[in-house]
Amino acid sequence: MSEIAPACRNPDCEVAKTGKCALGHELLDSCEEYGAEEVDFDLGDDDVSADLDGLDDLDRMAEPTRLRSSDLLKPEQLWPLQKAVPTRTIALVGDFRAGKTTLISALYASFRKGPVAGYKFRSSRTLTAFARRHHDALLRSNREAPVTLRTSRQEGLGFFHLCLRDAVGADHNLLIADRSGETYADARSDTSLIGKLTELASADRVCFLLDSARLVDIEERHHYKRAFKQQIYAFLDNGALSPSTALEMVTTKLDKLTPQIEGRALIDELTEFEAATLAEFSHVSLTARQVCALPRADYAVGIVGLDEMLQGWLAPRAREYPRLTAAQGPVRQLDRIFECWSEV
Repeated sequence: MSEIAPACRNPDCEVAKTGKCALGHELLDSCEEYGAEEVDFDLGDDDVSADLDGLDDLDRMAEPTRLRSSDLLKPEQLWPLQKAVPTRTIALVGDFRAGKTTLISALYASFRKGPVAGYKFRSSRTLTAFARRHHDALLRSNREAPVTLRTSRQEGLGFFHLCLRDAVGADHNLLIADRSGETYADARSDTSLIGKLTELASADRVCFLLDSARLVDIEERHHYKRAFKQQIYAFLDNGALSPSTALEMVTTKLDKLTPQIEGRALIDELTEFEAATLAEFSHVSLTARQVCALPRADYAVGIVGLDEMLQGWLAPRAREYPRLTAAQGPVRQLDRIFECWSEV
């Protein structure tokens, strides 16, 4: 027994010799101390009812509790949630350091303080992932300035989950896709990679993040403007976006726009580019909004636009269904059966 039994974290337990738990657990797997280092917690998405069939009440009570990892949801883990409740999926598209992770962390931080835009936090399957992203923006991280670590290319595609409750008691499940900015940049220059961005086809809303810091940089703003529009064109021209998908241009880092450059306020540079972009993509009903999720250049700007952004994400949308028309002069005899019935 001592050769094959896993170790117990309780030094007073002799389960390796006697096979009996010092805490009185009949099933060793139900003890939190037994084999603690080797436990592989299930995500909790499996149907465990079949595993419990045939057990008496005492055995059912002794069954170990299944815990979720609370980390990012992978694409293959979405189906159990989507088949259980209606979901709204948001895809954030932006280059490296455009502010995707900061935006997600700011939403999490806002709900830690209370309701946001009339919605209360109810639950989340990705609390650990939220906490990891938000940690470096906290004082306890011992950083000199608040930051949020960027999403790595190696992490692939993941989804954050929020279940929010509105004022009338209805629940709204929000999924936010998270992918590295380098991957989107690669797909912009090599359109053969766009087909691998599966989050775009399933998204109810795609938000193109416009980085204010790069927009107002004299050395790279002209290149960045072209690259930003090229990203939208690349997705539209290669069929990556559904016609029913809402498209949104989200300008981040508004605290970078307070100084002046070339004799005018930087906000004017942003306003002019936003207007030109909306006009250029008027055929796809592109909308625009501005946010500041983590002010660092100018703390007086504060948190801006998160309430309005969340309301836009969860606002009900009118769905368009194809209009069915009767066939004129049907050729198949099967289609004419209704004419025969009407003559009887």
